[in-house]
Amino acid sequence: MTRLLASLALIFAACYAQSAPPPQYAQQPGPPPGGEYGPAPAGNAQVCRSGGSCNFECPQGSCGFVCEAGSTCNIECDGGSCNLDCVGGSTCNMECNGGSCQTGCDAGSTCNTECDGGSCNQGCEPGSTCNIECSGGNCGG
Repeated sequence: MTRLLASLALIFAACYAQSAPPPQYAQQPGPPPGGEYGPAPAGNAQVCRSGGSCNFECPQGSCGFVCEAGSTCNIECDGGSCNLDCVGGSTCNMECNGGSCQTGCDAGSTCNTECDGGSCNQGCEPGSTCNIECSGGNCGG
């Protein structure tokens, strides 16, 4: 009788466990907060906070980056079509292997772009230092 009750209890527990809904997990938003890497703003751009030194990679392309004042950013955009906002006082180095990258350099910033895929552009405000190497052609800046 004891075995029968124990067996019924196990069967009941197994049936109950199968009918329970799966657990719900909280989703983590973007990169971890704090430190040199800031949370992604609207538009899903990755941010290097003021005074930080950040290395970003974008193998798929179409990534956005913001380098705040006083930061140093090193960016590898293998897929191309990346956008970079280099705020005044920051240093931005971008390798755009896929081409079609855009860099905005505020006054007081330094922007260095190597564009192997071509069709890259740098928007350089007066007072910024901009260098662009374009092996794919059709670059501006």
